[in-house]
Parts: sequence; C-alpha cells; structure tokens
Amino acid sequence: MANLFDEEQGQYLRLNALKYLEKPPEIQREDDPFITNGSLAITYILVQTVEQYKADQGLKFQPSYVHQVFRQTNEIYGYKDLKITIHVTALGLKPYIKISYSEQTEDADDLQESFNKVYEAGFLSTEEQFIKALEEEQNQEPLGELIEEYGDFKIYKCQMVTTNGFIQFKPFLQAFLLVLIDGVQYPGDENEWVYLTLYEKRQFVGLTTVFKFNIGWNKQRHRLSQMLFLPQYQRKGHGSRMLRAVYKLGLEDEKCLQITLEDPSEDFQVMRDITDSKILHEHFKDIIPNKIINTIQEIVDIPKDKLFEIMKKTKLHAQQIKRAYSIYLYAFINKKSSKLMTEFARYLLREHQKPYNRKKNILVRFENGSSLDPKQMHLLELKEKEDRNIIAEESLGDEFCLFELIATKLRKDKVI
Repeated sequence: MANLFDEEQGQYLRLNALKYLEKPPEIQREDDPFITNGSLAITYILVQTVEQYKADQGLKFQPSYVHQVFRQTNEIYGYKDLKITIHVTALGLKPYIKISYSEQTEDADDLQESFNKVYEAGFLSTEEQFIKALEEEQNQEPLGELIEEYGDFKIYKCQMVTTNGFIQFKPFLQAFLLVLIDGVQYPGDENEWVYLTLYEKRQFVGLTTVFKFNIGWNKQRHRLSQMLFLPQYQRKGHGSRMLRAVYKLGLEDEKCLQITLEDPSEDFQVMRDITDSKILHEHFKDIIPNKIINTIQEIVDIPKDKLFEIMKKTKLHAQQIKRAYSIYLYAFINKKSSKLMTEFARYLLREHQKPYNRKKNILVRFENGSSLDPKQMHLLELKEKEDRNIIAEESLGDEFCLFELIATKLRKDKVI
C-alpha cells in the first residue's frame, strides 16, 4: 500500500487529462440540427443593475443538470439554432427568459411548459418588467438575519414563518437547486427548515439548507441537507465558511444535540474532512503524535471519555470525529512501510467499523424450500466475512488517496 496514492493519483491525472483532449460537446448534434444540448444552449446571467443589463454584462454560467427540466438525455428537441438566455435579478432571483431559434418542428418540445416546472411562481415575460424589477431591488437588502460576514460576503439565515417575504422568494431559490444539483429534492415548507443564503454584496452566491429533526426530550438533530454555489464561486473556500456557519448555529442552539450531514458527495466529504480536521485539532493536541509512527503499537486510540467530551463540545457525530483522528494518524504514519500500511488499514476497519455492503440473500434456501443447516450457515457466514474484509481492504486504497489529499492541505495551512 506504500505506493497506492501515487498510482491512484497518476491514474486520476491521466483520466482528467484525456477529458481535456476530447472533442468538446456541440450545442447541436451533427446528425440532427433540431436536437440541442440543453446545458450548452441555456445561459444564466445574474444582473445587479439596469446599466449592467443594457451593456449585456453580469455573472454568466450554464446549468449542469437540465435533464431534470427537459429530456433525460439533457437534450431539447425540435428547434434549430436554439438559444435560451435567462436573465436573473441578482438579489431576488426573478427571471426573464429570452428564447430564439431559426426553425421549429411541429412536434417540438414545449419550452413554456418546461420552464413552468422550473419557476412555479412564474417568470417575467417582458423586458420592461425585468428592468422594473431591477430598479425596485436597488432599495432592497437580502432577506433574513445576518449571521456571518467575511470580506464582501455575507451569510443570511432565513425560515419560512419568521422571515418576511421568504415564502415569495423560495420558488426562485429552488429554481437554482433544480439546475445545479443532480437528483435534487426540494426542501419542505416546515419552519424546521433553515436556509442560509450567501451574497457577495448584493449578488446571490450560494445556498445551504438545514433541517431540524425533533428526536424527543425537547432535543433536535440538525442535518445539513443541501449546499450549492454558483460555478464561479466553487472551490473558493465558501463551502468551509458555510459549514462552519451551520456548526455555529447548532452550537448556539440549546435544543441541538447533534449535527449531521445527508449523503455527502466525495468532493463535499473532502471539504468537510479538511474543515473538521482543523476544528478538531485543538481537541486532538494531547493525543496525536508529534513524530513519525513506525509501528502499529505506537497508535493510541481516542479514550472514550475524551471522545464523549469532544462530541459534547462540537456536537459532531462520533464517526466523523474518529475519521478526522484517523486522518491525523495517517499524516504521521510511515508510508514507506507496506507492512505498517496494511496493519493500519486493518486497524481502521476494526476500530471504526466502516460499513461495507453485505452480500444479499445470505439466507440461501434450496429449491424445495429447506434452509441451510447451522453448520452450513456458519461456513457461509465465515466466507462472506472473509470476502467482505478483502473488499474493504481494497477499497481503503481510495480512502488513503483522500487522506493524502487532506493531510497535504493541513500541512500547507500549517495545522500540522
């Protein structure tokens, strides 16, 4: 396992290099000019002022997931030279849609119906309406309570019942969820939903949603559900700022018992690991090593009382705390020793009980309906356990790649 990271990273770089060498996708298919790539035909433009709009300026980006609006293939059928421009007011996110094309077939997709799905509250139909909306927003501020500020960026907290105007604003906010998050599910209307919006001065930048689960005893579990940023603001450190804002809200809420996340993507997990590792460093100072680990015996587990203390102070789940601790152990372990890396992988499997998929249908039945006898069942379970451990150890190669990436970032930021 000593060279796992180098091999995986090399493969990753080669695959991504090939992507740049590939022919870029075309807006229209060569074999049929009436079939258009929706992601490339649509352009969003966030506009702050009338002057910006008239000069054709503003923040421009293209949607990532139009298959949730049009066809599953991301294609729009029935228009030649199709171009869709969606101007959006930067503060209130009110849309004005302009559609142009040179020819249309009789059975073309109904674009009006498709955009009605995106904008449940409707959209502006004339340029005059859009200009009027821009002028009105010049005297307005972002909705909600200002809870965090850094540089030109501000984070606002909104809720359905307590934030004036948010009920009218929410449908326009959801429109971005639909085209920027794959497989999105809209947040509900309950006041347990908390919306954190990020603005750069007066321009919308991103959104995070949190749901407060009631778990009894007048306590709640806060679950971060969704987080998105406009393309130009991704990988700029805003995710970590938003995550810390979510943690801060949980820590300040006496009812909050724990803060969790809903099915994070790999990119989000890396950001979360880096953020959590920095937050937890102070708690780990007295137990993490300050020298290279050369034997598995040098690894010290987090004492149970220490783990409970950290859980109480941070409100993070025990598994995430253990994961951050494992990253620190990885940072100090001697990776030149293949034997030690193998032992470390087994240590992680044993201590953290990482959930791996069990084989289905372990309770095998014969065709006549009779079950396996206890001895056969025991042998089958042993074989399943052995297979599962092999798969788990192999999958840790990918995990170590992420650990290496995170440890490198921690060193660069002089955390370790």
